[in-house]
Amino acid sequence: MSSSTLSSGILIFFGSVVVLIFGQQILVPFIIAVLVYFLIRYITKLFDRIAIIKNRVPSWMKNIVATLVLFSVFAAVTRLMIYNFENLIYRFPSYQGNVESILQTINKTFGIDLIRTITENLSNLNYSELANQAFNSVTSVFGNVLMITFYVIFLFIEQHNFKTKINLLFKDEKRSSVKDLLYDIEHSVSQYIGLKTVVSLMTGGVSYLVLLIFGIESALFWAFLIFLLNYIPYIGSLAAVTLPFLFSLVQFGEFTSPLIMLFILGSIQMVIGNFLEPKFTGDLLNISPIVTLLSLAFWGLIWGIIGMFISVPITVILIIALAKIPKTRPIAILLSQNGRV
Repeated sequence: MSSSTLSSGILIFFGSVVVLIFGQQILVPFIIAVLVYFLIRYITKLFDRIAIIKNRVPSWMKNIVATLVLFSVFAAVTRLMIYNFENLIYRFPSYQGNVESILQTINKTFGIDLIRTITENLSNLNYSELANQAFNSVTSVFGNVLMITFYVIFLFIEQHNFKTKINLLFKDEKRSSVKDLLYDIEHSVSQYIGLKTVVSLMTGGVSYLVLLIFGIESALFWAFLIFLLNYIPYIGSLAAVTLPFLFSLVQFGEFTSPLIMLFILGSIQMVIGNFLEPKFTGDLLNISPIVTLLSLAFWGLIWGIIGMFISVPITVILIIALAKIPKTRPIAILLSQNGRV
């Protein structure tokens, strides 16, 4: 590799990072919209497994039904989560005695004056600033949801004209390779999102039963949080069991039940993550584990927690695109898990 090529590559990389950082407000909603589009496409493929629907229902109607189903579920879940979260906030003052009991136990066991440390930190907090940040975050989320919805609608509108544009842009050989690239990206990403959703639903559902058995307040809220965090590789699974465990400490004011629950939730994550999920996905995600971690760190640094959620689909798209270009195929092989791309 010549020095000029290396210099150009470095400049392109840093230029891309600058664009990603400063274009976050536009790029993040659009990428999420693309992923939602892929998920809708996955749902329509599930519809096509029913012969009557596949043969008699037009594609545009299946897309509309899949979109309505997805957004209806999202709206219903959002309402449930808001209700459960408000219930948690309302009941939190009643847990104050349990919090003090836990802190005193930790103080006696480890000799750490946590009560004093927490009190000092709380007194230094700027609550008005925190409230403003929370309000801005909520309004930003709702604004992004509206923008994402519009993006999804226009992606479906553009879908019908896109094939015509590809045919006009490229000649026969190039056209075929571009179509193969787009098909591979759509197939791999939609399959990943669809199967990951199924696996996360399974994890959240089983965890919900465990939380109910242990009598955890607002079990549905914590189960949904477990479902959501499972989209983040490695770190998400750890947070998914840690957060309900910490809340159970606050709720019960002792360690025995929370530790047993932590062990069971952790076992669920290990069994589903290490045995059931690979059976579902197979070789669909041929990404090296170290590349997955680096991708998680990079996109998390660039776009925060949203970047962590979308790090794997972006990496999948990158590897597929690199594998299709002869000059960059060696990079795709390095990024893959087994070298077969």
